Amino acid sequence: MIGRKPDLVCIGAQKAATSWFYRVMGARDDMWVPPFKEVHFFDFKFCPENRKWARKALAKGLMKAEARHRKNQKEVDEEYLSYLVSLGEAPYFNGTWYKKIFARAPMRMQTLDVTPEYCTLPEDGVEFVAKFLRDTRFVYIIRDPVERAMSQLRMNLTRRDFRPKNDKAWLRVASDPVFDNRGDYLNYIPRWDARFDDRRLLYLPYGDVGKDPKSVMRKVEAFANLDKQNPWGLDAVVHKTPPLEVPDLVREEFETRLAPQRAYLTQRFGAEFVART
Repeated sequence: MIGRKPDLVCIGAQKAATSWFYRVMGARDDMWVPPFKEVHFFDFKFCPENRKWARKALAKGLMKAEARHRKNQKEVDEEYLSYLVSLGEAPYFNGTWYKKIFARAPMRMQTLDVTPEYCTLPEDGVEFVAKFLRDTRFVYIIRDPVERAMSQLRMNLTRRDFRPKNDKAWLRVASDPVFDNRGDYLNYIPRWDARFDDRRLLYLPYGDVGKDPKSVMRKVEAFANLDKQNPWGLDAVVHKTPPLEVPDLVREEFETRLAPQRAYLTQRFGAEFVART
């Protein structure tokens, strides 16, 4: 297999419809996606804290891909299974491994990497991306900072099956810097803006995905030089966060803490764009 680099990369943000993006783009007949969402190549290299769990996430993604293949295919494709095995063999998370991920894509199809953690890369990480992916285009889905943090909070607590017992405990949970980190647009966006213009980097407001997904697809198609399609799942809700009642004081805490993020987004994109996030 001849390695390839992705033609399109969705860099985030977390809890901003990136799973939807992976699903609907993978349903197109002109776009090839990896067998698992979130490759973590660049953040593994430049975000040391991610190395604690990235290998486990890779193993889990490969396991699910194999199970999905065995369930959905009448005949097992041994070549495909060997490809999955090869992705789980060291050395991984290097350039050769990254290009091998996209090696099975037909040349007539574009390739896509959807990894929300990429938006959090430090300056040297974004610089490396700019040099390593010289012809790639990027999509960054922007969600309102407070709503994004609230969704992440609900997801984290649901996954841990944990509920704070009182207001003090709720505020302690909300104080975790991870909620600020994943939506730190004020620091992240300028790093990408400095290296990519609007021919290479497309910003999309999260709210448009739910209200008018076809318009989102038209923008992506025009940006990535794709033909017009309405793929399966365009109107689907993917990975909806389970309902969880969160005290108002938590939202108030986020509103105060993340106010600079909203102010920056308004300054960068304008009030009309921000209203759609």
